[in-house]
Amino acid sequence: MKKRFFSTLLMLCMAYMLPAEAQEKKRVVTGTITALQNGEKLPGASVLEKGTGNATKTDTLGKYRISVTDPNGTLVISYVGFKTQEVKINGQSSIDIVMEAESSAMQEVVVVGYGTQQRKDITGSISSISSAAIKNQPAVSVDQLIQGRAAGVDVSQSSGAPGGRLNIRIRGASSLNAGNEPLFVIDDVPVYNNSKDPSGTSYGTFTPTNALASLNPNDIESIQVLKDASATAIYGSRGSNGVIIITTKRGSGNKMSVDYNGYYGVQTIANKLDLMNGQQHAEYLNDWAASRNLPAPFPDPAAIGKGTDWQDELFRPAAIQNHQVSLSSGKGNLKYFISGNYFNQDGIVINSNMKRYSFRVNGDAKLSEKVKFTQSLSFSRTVNKSVPTSGAGSGNVRSVGEKIYATSPTVPVFNEDGSYVDYWYNAAKAESPVASLLTIKNKLAGDNLLGNMALEYKPIENLTFRSLIGINLMSRNNQEYYPRATTYIGGLLGGLGMIGERKVTNILNENTVRYTKTFREKHNLELLGGFTWQKEQDFSTTTEPSGFADDRLGVNSIGSATGSTIIGSSLNEWAMASFIGRINYQYDNKYLLTASFRADGSSKFGAANKWGYFPSMALGYRLSEEPFMEDVKFVSDLKIRGSYGLTGNQEIGSYQSLATVTTSNFYVFDNKLYPAARHTRLANGELKWEKTAQWDIGIDLALFDSRLRLTADYYKKDTRDLLFTVDLPAYSGYSSALYNTGGLQNKGFEVNLGGDIFTGGFTWTADVNFARNKPQVTSLGRATSTTLFVGYPPGNYLGYVYDGVFHNQAEIDAQSAQTNVKPGDAKYRDVNKDGLLNADDRIVMGNSLPEFIYGFNSVFGYKNFSLTVFLQGAAGADRVENTGLTDPSDSGNKSVNLLNRWSPSNPNSNIPRAGYSNILTSTYQLMNASYLKIRNVQLSYTFSSSLVPGFGGSSVYLSGQNLWTKTDYVGYDPDGGGDYPTATTLMFGINLKF
Repeated sequence: MKKRFFSTLLMLCMAYMLPAEAQEKKRVVTGTITALQNGEKLPGASVLEKGTGNATKTDTLGKYRISVTDPNGTLVISYVGFKTQEVKINGQSSIDIVMEAESSAMQEVVVVGYGTQQRKDITGSISSISSAAIKNQPAVSVDQLIQGRAAGVDVSQSSGAPGGRLNIRIRGASSLNAGNEPLFVIDDVPVYNNSKDPSGTSYGTFTPTNALASLNPNDIESIQVLKDASATAIYGSRGSNGVIIITTKRGSGNKMSVDYNGYYGVQTIANKLDLMNGQQHAEYLNDWAASRNLPAPFPDPAAIGKGTDWQDELFRPAAIQNHQVSLSSGKGNLKYFISGNYFNQDGIVINSNMKRYSFRVNGDAKLSEKVKFTQSLSFSRTVNKSVPTSGAGSGNVRSVGEKIYATSPTVPVFNEDGSYVDYWYNAAKAESPVASLLTIKNKLAGDNLLGNMALEYKPIENLTFRSLIGINLMSRNNQEYYPRATTYIGGLLGGLGMIGERKVTNILNENTVRYTKTFREKHNLELLGGFTWQKEQDFSTTTEPSGFADDRLGVNSIGSATGSTIIGSSLNEWAMASFIGRINYQYDNKYLLTASFRADGSSKFGAANKWGYFPSMALGYRLSEEPFMEDVKFVSDLKIRGSYGLTGNQEIGSYQSLATVTTSNFYVFDNKLYPAARHTRLANGELKWEKTAQWDIGIDLALFDSRLRLTADYYKKDTRDLLFTVDLPAYSGYSSALYNTGGLQNKGFEVNLGGDIFTGGFTWTADVNFARNKPQVTSLGRATSTTLFVGYPPGNYLGYVYDGVFHNQAEIDAQSAQTNVKPGDAKYRDVNKDGLLNADDRIVMGNSLPEFIYGFNSVFGYKNFSLTVFLQGAAGADRVENTGLTDPSDSGNKSVNLLNRWSPSNPNSNIPRAGYSNILTSTYQLMNASYLKIRNVQLSYTFSSSLVPGFGGSSVYLSGQNLWTKTDYVGYDPDGGGDYPTATTLMFGINLKF
């Protein structure tokens, strides 16, 4: 009995103790789930105890609470658009979790005007360039990073000089006289790629630099290119040329990280011109002199030999280096990104250089559950030492490219006494190319402060108020001096100097309210409204003295200048007030609607047209969400979209609608001079924005779990009320005036195809983009032009048809259109067959705009190695190349093509003889400027933490830029930069992560 009693008691005790033991194992775990990219709380995220059905979801503030059965178990966290995570509990009671966004392109968060959207919900045409795609690129400015990476964006090189400007056209040029550059929005502050540099001397000595060179490319997180009206209309009167949104890096990660990124490279000229050597040019000049019955200047050309290669004298291997240190943290309520950068690029032309010093602080502070403060601030100082490039005028100051041609290879660099040679046979306006470039002093220093501060307040769930203040402060100082002893213009004027100062203050205020709501599970609504205001003040002064007593002091002794001094100053101001509104609506994750409206009031336009109104609408339909697509497993996403809207262009100078007066005139009364004033421009109170109406039809397709991705668009842009400078009759007393007249159309298509071709141990990712744009002038209105024709694109080359040369006197006698010609002279076609050769025989012989552009980027990976190959090209563009092919009156060098020129001993040649004088712009000078370039090849190795403890993720790389060009063009570069050639760069870089 006792035994049975004790056994029963023991069983009861065990039965009592088991629940207590199980209860002891249970533990409550709480925490907050946020997004890695922006720190936003993630409501509705799923939290599951692995191996059980025990689960919960986060609340509207991203907080969760779960009672787990195993305190050493694992939590599984999932959220749409983010990577699923497994986190060990390890007995903890509080676990905060940071979620990383999915790499799928459809889940990508895209920055749009005044907000963000997921890629899958976008209804407009937007191209994205991530920081990974532009990592470790030795670019001076952001526009170099865009070239070839976004469909429909044509980027061409104006100059290869350090800090040289690039031209950007999104879906063609939307204007003829107003600006065609897109609007840049850098951390919410709208800016234009307008250098705001002080002008150079009155002799055209200065070429503006690239305003975007002040922005450190290493700070960029992402670039979004907004192309259609649905995406750009929210920027209203500034959206017709497209919008490029640049977002810089912000604090991320759960601990402070320190990164160092640096590279060092060497640049060399990418392509040397194939010009005559000393002996060849001496023989040419002998022929040239004989054609004018002059004695031969070189009795023994063979004695000259190769002579001087002026390209070798003016170009050099040049160093380029970049060093950046950044600190970043995304932990807690204060997140920050801080960077300091030093960039130094020597130009491949002697005596040219650019340095940039920049510092950035980006911060995000959570002041309370309802209030958030953000700020972005960068300061940069750029110092350019430049040489004359395009823009040098009247031959008094020659660009680098002109010096190459203008100087004969028969001339040595130095005289016997060691001084520079500065004169040669039949030379006009001669100077030593080397001495002039080495002694010209041209220094441009610029300071730029760009940033914003914003305060966000969420009084209730789903409602956010945001107020932002942005600033863009620029200060520029330009100093130039052209010595008497070594430059032609300096010798002519006894030394020429210039000091220019310019200060620009741009202030922005934006106030927006955003409401988001999901209701009845299938309806998602976002409402945006706001008011913005922006004002700019631009003040500049210039002083241009001449007649200096001593070259050594230059502009540091203006008071001693005895020549005439030109003094100028100007003040320009403009302001804009705007109201914005947008609706984003999504039903059942497949029907999409975006509608926006902006009203802009600008001081730049006439009293009757201060305000302009710019609406847009876009629709999207995601077929992949339809039930009938469920069995089509290989389709990950399929969306059709269409948009229509109006955008504008206000890029003209201030006060263009007002009459202007000059006081630089004098009148004679009673034989005495009196100062007087007169009107120089008519008032036009009706002046208003150009307006561009654009529609776009597009498709977004992702296949095989988004491993293959396709985006295609077809668009049409019609610009009307062009801001056009119209010539006025002389009796009006004015030469021209600005009116709204004429029209321009652009239409075309774009395709972007990307794919993860191989995954696993060996990876291969490729992206290719292709775009074709067809522009045409639809109307000239009241304007007249000698180069613009209705039905033709802008950028035409007008000229004669070249039919070779007159090989003999018989061919001359057989025609009557050309008179006073000799055998070996150029023959031009009598197009209209009237027996005369005149302007009526000219044709539109070519166009400077490419017919299509393309880019191809391929990334191969194996273990820790990565190889990137990036190609870019353009086709269908023409260039007119006069220098080196024709026969100017000076002794400039020539292309080796002229070695096969017509002569009595070579009568069958179709290249004109030396000394021919009937030079006309014709198809003889027209060249095909199509090209394919290897823009970048980069091999990198990333260290793992197991191999190098504490440095996991660090990498080293070798990179080559602008390595090879396939083209028939005989100039320096078909992409531009003829007056300052482009360079090939080889470099080594390292990226250290601590």
